[in-house]
Amino acid sequence: MKKKKVKFLTYQQQLDLLRDHGLIITNDRIGIEILKSRGYYNLVNRYKEDLYEKGKKEYPIQTTLEDLYKYHRIEDDLRNILFRFTLNVEQRLKENMSYALSSNFGVDPKQYLDPHNFNSRHASRTENILYDFEKILKRPRTEPLRYYKKNYDVVPPWILLNDAMLGETRMLFGILPFELKLYIVKSMFPIAEQYFGSRPENNQDEWHNYVFWQTGEELNKKVDIEHGNPLIVEKVAKRLESNLKNNLIELFSTMIRSINDFRNALAHGDRIVHFKSRYNLKYKQVNLVIENDVTENEFNKKKFGNGIYGILIILLSLLDKYDAMLLIRQLKDWQYQNTRTYNDKKTYNLFIKNCNLPFKFTQKIEDINKSLYYYSDLRKYSPFHGGKYEDYD
Repeated sequence: MKKKKVKFLTYQQQLDLLRDHGLIITNDRIGIEILKSRGYYNLVNRYKEDLYEKGKKEYPIQTTLEDLYKYHRIEDDLRNILFRFTLNVEQRLKENMSYALSSNFGVDPKQYLDPHNFNSRHASRTENILYDFEKILKRPRTEPLRYYKKNYDVVPPWILLNDAMLGETRMLFGILPFELKLYIVKSMFPIAEQYFGSRPENNQDEWHNYVFWQTGEELNKKVDIEHGNPLIVEKVAKRLESNLKNNLIELFSTMIRSINDFRNALAHGDRIVHFKSRYNLKYKQVNLVIENDVTENEFNKKKFGNGIYGILIILLSLLDKYDAMLLIRQLKDWQYQNTRTYNDKKTYNLFIKNCNLPFKFTQKIEDINKSLYYYSDLRKYSPFHGGKYEDYD
């Protein structure tokens, strides 16, 4: 195929080209300033397919260059919101992993990076991952690790993991022994606590209640709980509990991979409008953690599990309670700021459609958050309670 020729165009020529495609330029001076600020490729080429009329390479009637700029800003602002909270998830993951490693294996790298402490099923993979962390120890990237190496006898897990990238941290989680993985999953997911108001690692009885809550119906289908053989009932119950644990760990791993995918996309300057993770959330697994406010058919048909809606579900699942409320508040503020006029709302609705987000998605994620046990109790004490956006939809 013959390659297209690249041509240089002045800013005025760029504006004229946009006019040829039906875009309204209300003011050449402002138009040139916008192009100087964002660049033709970043502002036009990246978004034109979203705004073109279907089947044509022309903009709809009355579409202005300012509309493109608004569309770009809407995405930029959402990108900044979501990126901030992915950092919070990363920090929380590292804290929980550090706690698990140090409480089980000690604070000396010779102890907590000992290969015997990790999954040996794939020995070469485990060895490679641990070697990467040994390299971080030898060549620190950040000042805290350098400071600890200089002033302390050992580098504890919370300092080493602070120096690791999310991808490296995710890989380390992947080789942890099963019980440590489960501990981290229990600590980060709002699971037993959402039903019974207690942290599962602090109260084993509540964890058992959560397990029965999730498996009781299936257990009743398979055996006669009341009159059946207790040994058979116990055997089936243990198998169902094992499946539940495996599903929670698989869900958690998928979520961390998706967040890592999303972060990599942002780092490479990719758009988030049509973001698709390589990892897809499973509806039934998601419902082990939160009450999803869309049907399974809608979730699967519209492929919510690996897009921006999936990222929002992950953030709600893995953020602490206060960050989850702050995320919702910022998304509602973002929505409000971009829907104050008719034209703003038209551009915003187009953006939401192209992001494959559900209609009134901010209300949906707020409803999800309300389903968690802490919402009604903590909301009145939250610094984000009240304000002019309280009842905005």
